[in-house]
Amino acid sequence: MSSKLINVDPNFFANLVVNSIRSIEQKTIFGSKYHVKNINILKAHGQSSTESQLINGYAIQTVKAHQLMPTQIKKAKVACLDFNLNKFRLQLGIQVLVDDPKNLEKIRQKECDVLKSRINKII
Repeated sequence: MSSKLINVDPNFFANLVVNSIRSIEQKTIFGSKYHVKNINILKAHGQSSTESQLINGYAIQTVKAHQLMPTQIKKAKVACLDFNLNKFRLQLGIQVLVDDPKNLEKIRQKECDVLKSRINKII
């Protein structure tokens, strides 16, 4: 806690640290455990250090793809997926020989159908 940046408001940062440690406390029969690796620090450039805040839950730092996208979503439903939602493509190293251009379009359509089926499973 000895830094030029933190010395601006040491009480603010002390409370922030204590509250973040208390938020990850896991009580066991032998006492309390604190998995410090469960605390993530997201850095935002161009903001004051006293604008720091503790977010209970999970925060994702990213940019908006469009200006009309919301910056916050309350009561969001989050899906944890173990597969990619990008357009499905055949793996590298697989060769497909196509004699007819119509068959090439069928392959592209099948790639799109795989993605649609994955999305329908989620829904």
